[in-house]
Amino acid sequence: MELVGFGAGGWGRSFLSGLVVTMEVAILALPLGLFFGLMIALGRRSKSRLLRIASAGYANAFQAIPELLTIFAIYHGCSHLIQLLMSELDVQTSWTIPGVAAGSFALSLVFAAYSSEIWLGALQGIGRGQYEAAMSLGLPGIVSLRIVILPQAFRLALPGLGNLWIILLKDTALVSLISVSEFMREVNLAVAATHRYFILYLFSCLGYIALTKISEFVLERLNLRASRHLVRVA
Repeated sequence: MELVGFGAGGWGRSFLSGLVVTMEVAILALPLGLFFGLMIALGRRSKSRLLRIASAGYANAFQAIPELLTIFAIYHGCSHLIQLLMSELDVQTSWTIPGVAAGSFALSLVFAAYSSEIWLGALQGIGRGQYEAAMSLGLPGIVSLRIVILPQAFRLALPGLGNLWIILLKDTALVSLISVSEFMREVNLAVAATHRYFILYLFSCLGYIALTKISEFVLERLNLRASRHLVRVA
């Protein structure tokens, strides 16, 4: 236990710091992914054929591209593009996009593609009468969406979005490959220094299991809260 402890020679502080960064990356990616996913879902229900095609194309593309490739494209590709643009302006710079920002944004793009499917299913699961009721009240489209449609869609989408959150937590391990000091990178550094492969990778498994169980508990509370107004019929 000394190996994963907080005493001299222990890696506990590094692992704890890595877990904090893991949560930071996931929490930064979540709201962007939810918002982009909702916009894509609304686009796929649009009356505009072009918008429907573009939205479906985005979802299909990012579901097909490996998450790691998306991370590399944002971190290395966009950083290189910025450097090229700056060189055209006779400004020499070696600036790169911060790893946490690049990783979070890349994961949010992937999360958006998958969450759009869940949002789309939730929007389709709302009875047509709800849309007609909002129209009969004379509510503008944005207002009816915010007050009438989205609260119901969120309740329907929450279980699926919760599953995506847990997948997102595990996908944060990929940002270790762009030198972000998240949990998995700290574990790999400890393995390289101590060569204690089995115990450290087993510990990393326990760490992700703990994050998953905590997330499941929170998601269960959210589901209960979102459904508290529903009447159960025997």
